[in-house]
Amino acid sequence: MHEITDRYTTLADVVDRAILPALGEHHADYDAEAIARETFTWKIDTDGEGNELLATGGFEQTVHDAEFWAVVEKHDRTA
Repeated sequence: MHEITDRYTTLADVVDRAILPALGEHHADYDAEAIARETFTWKIDTDGEGNELLATGGFEQTVHDAEFWAVVEKHDRTA
């Protein structure tokens, strides 16, 4: 899985660049978009005054490895 600080512009980027590579050659056995929705959240940074820094927005992984693989198991289409 990618570093937890990686950010992706779209949910499709999350699926293509983080989820599918993690699932490997059996990725078709899983609902990759559902996994992405449960394991990544839209985040945006703020400055010291609380103003949103719009250029920093992106999807960021919000779970660690064990949690990630539990979500993957939950979305196994072959189970």
